[in-house]
Amino acid sequence: MQPRVTIADGSLEGCTDNGVSRFLGIPFAAPPVGPLRWRAPEPPEAWVGTRDASEFGYSAPQAPVGGLQKLIGISGGPTSEDCLFVNVWTPSVDEARRPVLFWIHGGANTLGSGAQPRINGEHLARRGDVVVVTFNYRLGALGFLHAPELGASGNEALLDQVAALRWVQQNIAAFGGDPDNITAFGQSAGGFDLVSLMAMPAAAGLFHKAGPMSGSLGMSRSPDQAALATAALADHLGGVGKMRDADADDILEWQLSAPYGYGAVQDGEVIREPIAETIAVGTRTRGMPLLIGTCEHESALWTAIGSGAQDMDLAQVRQRLAKIGVGDVDAVLDAYGDRPPVELLTAVMTDRTFRLPAIRMADLHRAHTPAVWSYLFDYRSPALDGKLGSVHSLDIPFAFGTLTAEGMGEFCGQGPAVEELSGQIMDMWISFARNGSPMHSGLPDWPFYGDARETLRLGLEPHIEPDPLSAQRTVWL
Repeated sequence: MQPRVTIADGSLEGCTDNGVSRFLGIPFAAPPVGPLRWRAPEPPEAWVGTRDASEFGYSAPQAPVGGLQKLIGISGGPTSEDCLFVNVWTPSVDEARRPVLFWIHGGANTLGSGAQPRINGEHLARRGDVVVVTFNYRLGALGFLHAPELGASGNEALLDQVAALRWVQQNIAAFGGDPDNITAFGQSAGGFDLVSLMAMPAAAGLFHKAGPMSGSLGMSRSPDQAALATAALADHLGGVGKMRDADADDILEWQLSAPYGYGAVQDGEVIREPIAETIAVGTRTRGMPLLIGTCEHESALWTAIGSGAQDMDLAQVRQRLAKIGVGDVDAVLDAYGDRPPVELLTAVMTDRTFRLPAIRMADLHRAHTPAVWSYLFDYRSPALDGKLGSVHSLDIPFAFGTLTAEGMGEFCGQGPAVEELSGQIMDMWISFARNGSPMHSGLPDWPFYGDARETLRLGLEPHIEPDPLSAQRTVWL
């Protein structure tokens, strides 16, 4: 007999495999289509009878993936604007009130979904006796378009995330989860978005611990910056008045050729103050445990193949860095020492985009909350003859225990040592969710991140290192 639950909107029938029940494709908001496009999410409609929850719902509209995106496992399945669905894995439908791990997927806020095989919640749920939740949110221009004339703050995708968290608060007890013990964690854009949620009044109190991976401060935009994309899209579609009725495929086609990024907008209402200032004061996050980290070679995802970076000489690296606004290029490159140009570019871009913002985030949060732990993931992918190193998103299948998911064997490697590392990382997140501390018997004694910048080197030989890569950090901070 398949597992059933009853939540506020109706009854659900899931399925059980290997001792874990899953309930997939549950609507947590009304379809954001027609007059609801570019509006804050509305509550879902209740249904009559029992809804089949054995299959994922549609993913948000996005480009098909290929190349390295396929290698790292970011594919999401069929797409539709009707995409606001949540997925739950639980060891048992009972009243146990287990810790909840709420995952925010990455993908530059333009790709991804809660249905990726690499974020299957079954393994975490079974290993840790926890409830795991994934979900979709609107992506790209459909989720982050700042258009006050349409009633759009530019933060509709973040409000989707708030709506998913609120759904968890209201319903997760029916799945054996504890609404008073929710850990929000996410990677890349999911990490950047999570830090935005930490600054949003609408998200206050909806989660209790935060775990941004390879994403922290840095993807937010001013209203003026965000308005540039709105003006360009309106021009493409023939005016603001035609935007709400435009075909989603036309919007996506424009988005793929338009040079705009997507992230939080400090609109004065959904996000009232600069995110970093809110984090520094601890307005909504004082006392919230924080587990934050990055991978050592994040930007190899963009420099290892296909970008021309492999063929750059030192002069071209200098030009690239100057073009993107790196100040004293000579001083920066001196701090990174003598290494091949592509490795220099990878290291500098990794620090500028990921590692240094995470350090800054940890510094801001620890000013009012001691419970901060920092890690640096340094396990190297064997793919592409090792060119990727400890690349962006490599830690995801280790955290979810999905090393055997499609393609992950090539990306992550195989063998007892790899499986042991995955177990250590899974236990790190399970312990953090359960106890508010990532420490467990498989890791060395891990102090709070303090004045010595104590950081866990997380790899085949985990160890604590004060201020890793300090020479590179000090040229920036």
